[in-house]
Amino acid sequence: MKTIFIAFALILGISVYAQVKNEKKDVFVRVFDLQGKKIGKGKILSITDTSIELKGKSESPISVANIGLIKTKHSGGHNVLIGAACGATLFAIIGIASGVSADSDESFFDWWTSEEGAAGGALVGGATGAAIGGLTILLKKSNSYEINGDELKLKEFKETLIGSN
Repeated sequence: MKTIFIAFALILGISVYAQVKNEKKDVFVRVFDLQGKKIGKGKILSITDTSIELKGKSESPISVANIGLIKTKHSGGHNVLIGAACGATLFAIIGIASGVSADSDESFFDWWTSEEGAAGGALVGGATGAAIGGLTILLKKSNSYEINGDELKLKEFKETLIGSN
């Protein structure tokens, strides 16, 4: 009887929990003022009817009266920078591994040292990674939401985030 009661409680709990709406976690946004200047960026901590609070350098709420536009996701330059950093690191490691130590003559790659391999790998990998990062911009699905100081539009933005779970 105890097992049936626990199973029944679990089944009811699943259906109740499925109807609870949670805000999206880890949504990165960039907030621009009415003149188009970026005034904040970071992950959303909270959204009220009159402000938005971001986790970033300053966690003070941004008033809806100052918000002109909200863009989701990082800018395209972020993709290029991350791609370049990853490519440079990977190719530098490969360059180090394929280089020859100063006192060894037993490597197939005997025309460069580990230091030269690391520098060359970082240059080639950085350029390759930046190019790949640039291509990923085409696949980025960033959204823009015009707020223009309107509390109703900020509320619609909040509902869009909650409703997209």
